[in-house]
Amino acid sequence: MRRQAAPAGADAPVPMVVAPRLAPTQATRRWAALLRQVFEVDPLVCPHCAGPMRIVACITQASVIDQILTHLRTRATAGARRRPIANPAPLHAS
Repeated sequence: MRRQAAPAGADAPVPMVVAPRLAPTQATRRWAALLRQVFEVDPLVCPHCAGPMRIVACITQASVIDQILTHLRTRATAGARRRPIANPAPLHAS
């Protein structure tokens, strides 16, 4: 299906709806509620001990995100190589 040509005034800027600025705690709660709803996990509760967690940073720069992910991948593969053998053979004969 082909799109029709845009009307003459189509180059006019599109009005933007600006969301009201929320207090950090209010925005955090909304963000956490959305993640709970979508992923069925509470991002503000520790998955290991169920203790409370807090947001310490919000990283939006793609280059910084790439550096962090690269570091985590490197660390994960290095850890996989260093895992001990489940049942090592004895070093001496009995």
